Amino acid sequence: MGPLVSNGTELTVLRHCLPLLGLLLFLCAIGKGQIQATQACSPPPLDVVSAPPLNAVVSRLAFGSCANQSARQPIWDAIVEFDPQVFIWLGDNIYGDNRRPLRLFGVEATIGPWKNTPRFFPSTEVELRRRYQLAKSQPGYGRLRQRTRVIGTWDDHDYGLNDAGKEFGGKNISQRLLLDFLDEPEDSPRRKQAGVYASYVFGPHGQQVKVILLDTRYHRDPLSSDGTILGKSQWEWLEKELYGPETEITIIASSIQVVSNLSATTGPFFYMESWGRFPKERSASTN
Repeated sequence: MGPLVSNGTELTVLRHCLPLLGLLLFLCAIGKGQIQATQACSPPPLDVVSAPPLNAVVSRLAFGSCANQSARQPIWDAIVEFDPQVFIWLGDNIYGDNRRPLRLFGVEATIGPWKNTPRFFPSTEVELRRRYQLAKSQPGYGRLRQRTRVIGTWDDHDYGLNDAGKEFGGKNISQRLLLDFLDEPEDSPRRKQAGVYASYVFGPHGQQVKVILLDTRYHRDPLSSDGTILGKSQWEWLEKELYGPETEITIIASSIQVVSNLSATTGPFFYMESWGRFPKERSASTN
């Protein structure tokens, strides 16, 4: 996580790599610049309330990711107790793909320089939908949805396949299922565009917060190609968002790391996905 500066506008870039079942939340107290963190606990029951309207002052935002839909998720109790006005999924909202055992050697090696068998493979549409339903049926998450505005983007595992980009053939099905999970309206522009990128403005004039959600999957070129992550149409959209009406705070969410480049030290056995594998694209993001 770190700041980017573009023509004097400070942008906060959020990396999603916080397991939902461990420490989860970055909570911004607007106007005070405070960052708070909370851990799972056992709060008393809370009454159901409606999500705040878009023009309400927003002072509590929660971010989460990497949620195993098949595991217990007690962290939701802490999130509901904190009572965020907006909750933002940053990707891997479910694990929709499947993986084979780790094998470094042999005719079915799945990792390392001798890899000849993909370790991950996608699920069917029916199975992917079932996993989303399982995630949505988590009791704590259900309570959050009743009182909080939930928005989000995806990463690779809810996109449908580990480390996948624009070549993934199931991306349109995955897009529809993600938007269903997020309760996106049927007439939403996100259901008509290529990719799930979106922006939201919360709060009244003079106290507005803009949240920009990037899609780092749908248009992404092959890893280490030094091609594009966002694609031409998303870059054009992002530029319009950044040079549009000013807001007091602008938050940009990326589902992969922006600043770090761990692959330089972990390859060839393991390559961390990051903007660092696309140097031209990362350079463009800071200009």
